[in-house]
Amino acid sequence: MTETIMVGVDGHAEHRAPLEWAVRRAVRDGSRLELVFVLEHSWGDDADGPGDLLVLAAKSLLATEREAALRIAEAASTRVPALTGPEPAPLRRPGLEVGTRYLYGHVGAELTSASRDADLLVLGARSRSERDHGFAGSLHLRVASTAACSVAVVPHGWTGSGTGVVVGVDGKRPSEAAVVFAAGEAAAAGDPLRIVCVGYTANPLLAGFVPEVTLDDRRRRVLDEAGRRARELRPDVDVRADAIEAPPARGLVEAADGHRMLVVGTRDRHGAKRVMLGSVGHDVLLNVRVPVVIVRAHREGE
Repeated sequence: MTETIMVGVDGHAEHRAPLEWAVRRAVRDGSRLELVFVLEHSWGDDADGPGDLLVLAAKSLLATEREAALRIAEAASTRVPALTGPEPAPLRRPGLEVGTRYLYGHVGAELTSASRDADLLVLGARSRSERDHGFAGSLHLRVASTAACSVAVVPHGWTGSGTGVVVGVDGKRPSEAAVVFAAGEAAAAGDPLRIVCVGYTANPLLAGFVPEVTLDDRRRRVLDEAGRRARELRPDVDVRADAIEAPPARGLVEAADGHRMLVVGTRDRHGAKRVMLGSVGHDVLLNVRVPVVIVRAHREGE
């Protein structure tokens, strides 16, 4: 079954880093791409749907973004000419399937609803320089908390630099799904995989009550198990496991610097708990520097 990668677009050319990230992944994996634009429903608007002019504008915006996606796909599919000898034949790939849809309503809620039709939802986030000049937007946080599928958050201006995949583990079930995803990404890109367990060897509140070695031993067991699982799944991937002494969110963000991607897991909560991403995931997404994938352990209905 073909994977569907859904991308939230806003029509700004300077915000196309998420689109490029998604297109390159779709070309690599033969996935279907779907571009989604949400016409904002104002709180004071009593209309049941958007007016004709708004619909026309949305369709025009989506057509422009679709053309941009196809140009990116063409560039991603082009073979680099040989430096010496005869020029190789053009690399032939199946055409990228790009669908579009516009929605009408409140952006976060509409993207969450649309995510039921996707395997991966890709969103943008304000870049580090943008955050330095104002409050960080929270849309990607809300959607990552409530989406029915895994969510990739790509900072505006991301240029695709960096090598290697970093995945955070804590021994709980969500991190198992994160390791599976991260190992697959590392294998597909020919990248090394770095597994990190971030925290403190000893809990300052329990100093004198809990032997430090017990906490350190547990962290090492978590890393050993995650590393063993990754090597079983992808024996061709270079896997490294590290314990990091730092606050979890800050340690994950810093560990991912210079890498291609950071992967973390989240619980598949239901009901009111669905809006809670978890403090670590929340803080990581507030300080996103590289693409971050929030892997949902189980999709709804499964």
